[in-house]
Amino acid sequence: MTQLMTSMDEPETSDEPRGYVLVIGATNRPDSLDPALRRPGRFDREFFVGVPDESAREEILSVLTRNIKLDGSFDLRKIARSTPGFVGADLAALANKAGNLAMKRIIDERKRELSQAVISENTKGWWREPWLPEEITKLAIKMSDFEVL
Repeated sequence: MTQLMTSMDEPETSDEPRGYVLVIGATNRPDSLDPALRRPGRFDREFFVGVPDESAREEILSVLTRNIKLDGSFDLRKIARSTPGFVGADLAALANKAGNLAMKRIIDERKRELSQAVISENTKGWWREPWLPEEITKLAIKMSDFEVL
């Protein structure tokens, strides 16, 4: 940090222009920044990006679920309403967990089908078998996957 501040404060010593350098800093803990970094002349502007509101969370969820197969009626507004204080990373983790639950549902269904059949030597490695096309078509996130979380 000291080297960065020293480099930003160095006066030009030659007659040739040095060009422009753009320095961007980001933190999720602005209260812990060294006050010397915020001294005038170091950074020209500061932008505060707060926690998204409900409509922003709904927009973030729509982007996160744009390329995901969703099953049944899906209410992104309900999810956004039930996630106050969540930021984009939190919502991405939530969507990821919902996807994991969807996969678990297919795996559990495969286990049930195998437990109903006679277990033989050939079925011991059931979890190693590739997913069947009908299993892949059933793989979709349901609203209930989000509601469980």
